[in-house]
Amino acid sequence: MARKNRPVADRQKSLELGSPDSPFMLDGIRHLYESGGGKEISCTISGSCRTRIFEFPGVSYHPDGKEPHQTIYASPPIRATVVSKLVDFFESTQSKHFAISPSLRDVVRETKEKVNSQHKGSTPVYLVIEETCQLTPVEMKNGECYVFSETSVRDGHVVPMLTGGREGEEFILATATDDGVWPELPNNELTVNMILAGVRVGQQTTDPIKKHVDQQCLVTEDERFVVISQPAASARLSTATPMDSVALRERTSEISSAIAAMEQNLDSPHIALLVNAMYRDHHEDDAYQRLLFLRLWQSLEEVRRQLSRCQGKRKDDNIDVAGSRTLEKLKEYRDDIAHWWTDTIDANFMADLQRTINELIRSKYF
Repeated sequence: MARKNRPVADRQKSLELGSPDSPFMLDGIRHLYESGGGKEISCTISGSCRTRIFEFPGVSYHPDGKEPHQTIYASPPIRATVVSKLVDFFESTQSKHFAISPSLRDVVRETKEKVNSQHKGSTPVYLVIEETCQLTPVEMKNGECYVFSETSVRDGHVVPMLTGGREGEEFILATATDDGVWPELPNNELTVNMILAGVRVGQQTTDPIKKHVDQQCLVTEDERFVVISQPAASARLSTATPMDSVALRERTSEISSAIAAMEQNLDSPHIALLVNAMYRDHHEDDAYQRLLFLRLWQSLEEVRRQLSRCQGKRKDDNIDVAGSRTLEKLKEYRDDIAHWWTDTIDANFMADLQRTINELIRSKYF
């Protein structure tokens, strides 16, 4: 009887498999099993890695000397670093994910070239968030894992079966099945969203933060990487403020201190709700944007009174108003959305709501 694949938690949209010219990139696991020449193996999964690379927002960076990496959060299993020399960072810090994954190495170098070509007159700055997790060991021996060559030969030409695939090398592919086992993957989204919220507020931006890379893999007990599904990246342009290395160092230090303070309050469900609602990736769909506005407003309602009463670094009687629209106007717009009286999001209202939330967090943590 044919095996039935079940969804992995938070099933991702695109695969790490294949180059843009390879039919394996989007065809999925079943096609790969049937035509890719894979061999079933047993392996023990003992860890996972995930690397996300964002563009540090709101800065036009002009390096003026040695550019050290600025760590803004480091508490295992997560490290967040502000980086200007992307490849050098991964090589010099001996990143485990970068070391074992040819796909990540390939996409990091590709991202560097692509983003550099888009930045004329300034150097791009990145926010790199790495997760390196130890998992309860899981022995996978019921058809969950297959081993494949990283390349194959077609019509006399060597083509990659894996992004960044190398001749003579192999990779493991794992998928969850109804009658197999699967490791319990970590969920660190709250901490990641807290870091992104701290960066957004520190940079006083309402735009989505550009995400260039998001790759995750499992790790075997003998330190081999195991391919699982990967999400697609997104991008959006935003404004930038000129900075040199001193200004960037001061800003990252400020953000680091704010994130450390925010982490102390994550046990509060109101703060956790606000932090999770703040982070948004770029999305064109109006229904999604309207739902996001409702989530942000609800988060604001839950937490604004607590934050405005806290003894922050600044006291401002007008702390509730940070954009051109009052809270009353924003609430009226929220009611319009909730009652389906508007079906196209007004980006200006969204930006003012985000500015208000930014200012509330800034008043307490910055």
